[in-house]
Formats: sequence, structure tokens, C-alpha cells
Amino acid sequence: MSVNIGGTSRLTYGLATVPAPLATGRPAHIDIVASNSGTEPVLCKQILVEIPTGDLAQDLVPAGRHIAPTVEPSDQWTVDEIESGVLLTLPQDETAVFTPGSTPVTVRPAAGESVSLTTHGLLLRFKDLKANDLAGTALLRIRETVSVDNGETWETHQVTVRLTKYPPAEALTADVVGDLVLREADADGNPGSTPVTLLKSDQKAVLTWTAPSDATCDVYYDGKHAEPLRSQDKWQLPVTGLTRDTHFQVRVTLQRSGDTVTHHLSTAVAVAEPAFPRLTVAEITASGGKNYLGTPFLTVNGALKVEKESHLFGALHGVGGTLTVQDAVVTKAKVTVEGDLTVGKDMNVTGAVEATGDITTDAQFLDPERTPLRGKLS
Repeated sequence: MSVNIGGTSRLTYGLATVPAPLATGRPAHIDIVASNSGTEPVLCKQILVEIPTGDLAQDLVPAGRHIAPTVEPSDQWTVDEIESGVLLTLPQDETAVFTPGSTPVTVRPAAGESVSLTTHGLLLRFKDLKANDLAGTALLRIRETVSVDNGETWETHQVTVRLTKYPPAEALTADVVGDLVLREADADGNPGSTPVTLLKSDQKAVLTWTAPSDATCDVYYDGKHAEPLRSQDKWQLPVTGLTRDTHFQVRVTLQRSGDTVTHHLSTAVAVAEPAFPRLTVAEITASGGKNYLGTPFLTVNGALKVEKESHLFGALHGVGGTLTVQDAVVTKAKVTVEGDLTVGKDMNVTGAVEATGDITTDAQFLDPERTPLRGKLS
């Protein structure tokens, strides 16, 4: 957003807010950037930012609201909230006096020395703020202590930034809804910084997305409907027990100016070793190792159960018990048949035939002396 900056300074400042413009009673993020747009080097001792706190229209955030600022580059600068609403940037050996009634934040060089802003800039970020409930214009003040003669003399300048807060119904921008991402969880269950698209079976993860704090969010995945989530500044949902590729859907519902606004978000994740309790397919194509004929294998690690008839149109081979079904059947294991056994052609037996009941045959025994029968022939 464009802002009105008044005053003079050696450094050049820019400011951006989310949402833009600010809406009363809603979460807000503020970014301030500083750099040297001039033609001569500028040394900087400190940058002081005063954020008006209170419950009046000219205040920005409610009284007592804690501000947690961050600064980049973090290896060259440090930032502290010294009083409610005052953010200060300065070398470690310096002190500062702050205007009463504001929130001072101090940003200072990490090494305790003056830093030249000739070649690099500074980003000061305020996250998870909340604008107070009254519409109005707040004045954010930035005070710098700088030198343009290599530290022989120091100057103090101040610029003022006008930030306007609008009632939510009249805010000029849409709510920020989106960025649905699944992230791997750390040991404490917190989401990591990198999105994940492939999980191991039963690996823990956290689903994160962006929505206003007054939204109602419904999450659907893997046939489940999580309880509606409400009143959260950071939207996230722990996810466990994923055993197959999963599609996530989040429905974000907002009440705006008497109307219901609904947003739908979706994302998906793959599981490395999916498990399916029931699977119906038209065809399975093997792509594993190959036999001596070059035919790929389909590998089943557990037992195979066929509840209905099984049709085989190729050779069937076994291991250990040596069951071979092709043009002949060969087995070294014991074969038990509880029902009738019908042999349509010759049956050749090289060992003894034992029967506990009757053996009935219309066929001719080729060598009854060589193959004795124990039982009754009829």
C-alpha cells in the first residue's frame, strides 16, 4: 500500500501492511524497510520506531499488546521492544530516551558498532499485531541517529508515517485466504518450514493455511471431517495415521456485512508405501524383476487369498514343494483332496498307492506287480 511519509531523514523508508489498508479489530502485519537512496555514505547508530498504543482512534494497537519484532539481516542488527509500543535499533553500547505513551522498539547493530547503510538495507518486521477497534489515523514515528562525516558528528531525524484503520466492512481489500500446505512435523509436533509432498507411512505432519482469525474452517480428508476450527491466529491441524495418498479440502467461512463468504482450498500428499484395505482394479501390470524368459514378476509379500475362482492362462511355478502347472503337474509335497478326484487321462504312479477306502476304476493297471495296491478294487 502507499503511505504518506512526512519529515526529513538521511535514510529512505518504506512501509507495507497486511491487510492493506488496515482493518479495525483484525490481525495485522507491518514491514518497514530502510536504505540509503542518496549519493554519500550514511552511518547509523540507531533507528527508533514508536507505535501508538491505546484504545483511541489515533492509536494503532490496543494498550498492553506485546510486540514481537524481527530484523533482517539478523547477523548485523538486533531489535528490542523496550517499552510498550517503542521499538529501538541502536548499537549495543547506546541508550535511548523514549516518548511516553508510545511503544518503542530499538534496532541496533549486533556488533555494537555503527553500520553503514551505503550498500545494504534493513527490514524491520512486526507480525501478529492486532489493530484496535476504532477507525482512525495513527501516526507511526521513525527516529534515526546517523552520521554523514564518518562518525565525527551525529544527527537525529524523524519521519512520520500515517496509517489509517478502516472498519472491516469498509476495508478496501479482500481477506487473505489461501496457502494450504502440508508440512512435516518436528519432534514437538510443530510444522516445519518446508512443504512436504511425500510422506512415509504413519509419519506425522501438520496442515497449515491462512485465514482471518474470525473465520470458521472445516477440514475434510481421508473420509474424515475434523471438528470446525474457530478463533485462531495461526491456522493449523495435526495429521497422523496417513496410510495412502490423501486429498485435503478446507472450507473457510466468513461473515462479512451480513453476508456469508465461503472459500475452498485443496492440496494433496502422496504416501511412500500406501496400504489399501480393499482394492478393486480392472488390470494389474507387473513391473518387478524378470524371469529367464524376460517376463516381469508381480510380487506379493504376504499370503494370497482368492475368494472366488482363479483363472491362469500361463505357467504356474512353485518353490520348495515344486508345484509346476503347465503341460504337467509336478509336486514333491503331500496333496490332500477332500472331495472327488477325477483323472481324465492316464495316472502314472511310481510309488505305492494306499487307500483307506474303496478305489474304483475302469482303467487297466499296467503293472500291478510293480505297483501293489492296498485296498479294494472293484
